[in-house]
Amino acid sequence: MLMLTDLSFLNKGKAFPPDSEKNRLLTYSEHRKLFENEHAEVYKEQFRRIERVIGNFDRIVSYGTVFNYQRLLSIKTADLVFGEPPKITVADDNKQKIIDKILLDTDLFGCAYISCIDVSRYGDAIMLLSCNDKGLPNIDVVSPAMWFPVVSQDNIRKFEYHVFAWVYLIDTVKKQYGLKVQIHKPDEPEQCEAHNYELNGKPGSFKIGKEITQKQELSLETSMNTCPVYRISNLLTSDNIYGHDDYEPIDSIVAEIIVRVSQISKVLDKFASPSMTGPQSALEMDEVTGTWRLKVGDYFPCDSDTVKPEYLVWDASMDANFKQIELLTNQLYTISEMGSAVFGDLTNKAGDVPSGSALRRLMMSPLAKARRIANRFDPILKKIISASAEILGTKIAPEEITVTWHDGLPADPTEDAEIMSVRTGGKATLSQYTAIQRLDDMSASDTDAELAMIRSDDIDASVGLEEPALEPIEGV
Repeated sequence: MLMLTDLSFLNKGKAFPPDSEKNRLLTYSEHRKLFENEHAEVYKEQFRRIERVIGNFDRIVSYGTVFNYQRLLSIKTADLVFGEPPKITVADDNKQKIIDKILLDTDLFGCAYISCIDVSRYGDAIMLLSCNDKGLPNIDVVSPAMWFPVVSQDNIRKFEYHVFAWVYLIDTVKKQYGLKVQIHKPDEPEQCEAHNYELNGKPGSFKIGKEITQKQELSLETSMNTCPVYRISNLLTSDNIYGHDDYEPIDSIVAEIIVRVSQISKVLDKFASPSMTGPQSALEMDEVTGTWRLKVGDYFPCDSDTVKPEYLVWDASMDANFKQIELLTNQLYTISEMGSAVFGDLTNKAGDVPSGSALRRLMMSPLAKARRIANRFDPILKKIISASAEILGTKIAPEEITVTWHDGLPADPTEDAEIMSVRTGGKATLSQYTAIQRLDDMSASDTDAELAMIRSDDIDASVGLEEPALEPIEGV
């Protein structure tokens, strides 16, 4: 595959974006549109893939019914990984306070959630760590469409440079565009090159022009001892620089479902208003409009040869269409690795919700996928926290940090209680005070008052159960 192995693509006269990156950027653009519900635009460009379903695809098929499985897939993946944030700990209490401060000030989990969505829809996510004007760590999520990695010719897993480049408008009247560039070298993290170029031509066919960067902008201090660029990938292979996204495998399936349902919708709309048939005697002339109309409410004598007034009922067999949709949907569940439970189909029975253990069995494939992505995030989070702590003047090695991941599924209190009862031999594992406070969401004073009333009721009940004293019988 084509790849960037040096910085020559930034030379004057070179095309931007480079030819080796155009397909990747086009894929990013299409997947962003899919995520933002612009399916009609994306599939209109790709209608040749599904012309076998119906001719003149872009004219006949309506996109009134759109199933945005792609967006749901990305969001549910992020929910399983970061919906229940992992617990990040370290043995030293002072260092733990620093970590808690970093998590709060940088919104690390919020940035990680956004990155997880990018991992799903683009295959890669980029997190950038920097030091702000106050000397505090700052974390940003950068679109991979701005990222142009330069790798070693001998090892595509080794990054020589992380180049960030984005187009901006210099003059709105003359429609003059420019290109801003930042170059990070992993071996020299304390420095970052900054460049600013003119762009010649029109969007889609730019050529890099002269550099307009000021001398003082050529080198920027990063105040970092480690590379501030952190890349998280979805699924990597030995012969591909970039991660594989979740949209490409299901793209044709979703397109087929949309086309099939849209066809059915059009047919149903066409026959939604049935016509009538009947004898000529059922009509009368409208003197105002000059048209014939049905005499509703009249009596029409009919013999065996007379056509009775009735609606034309359309009876079409669409079982094959619905079976095809069901087949496509099942394949979507399988190929996306998310199963039916993630998309809301738990048991196909309204109101019948599976137990916690049953839900986990249904979610085995999605949980395995979420665990795979969590494993990609695990070392990155440790490195980001370690580098952020160093900015704050505290040394915390990545290997000191422990990340405890959760599955993101709701807990089943009944099953948890049963497990606790078995493991403790039927002994209580929760005090009455804590149970009341948690169950009714009470404050400490309200809980004390409730317990006092419970004890008062117990005393009254015990007094009422006492046997009355026997009175002496007179004369005995």
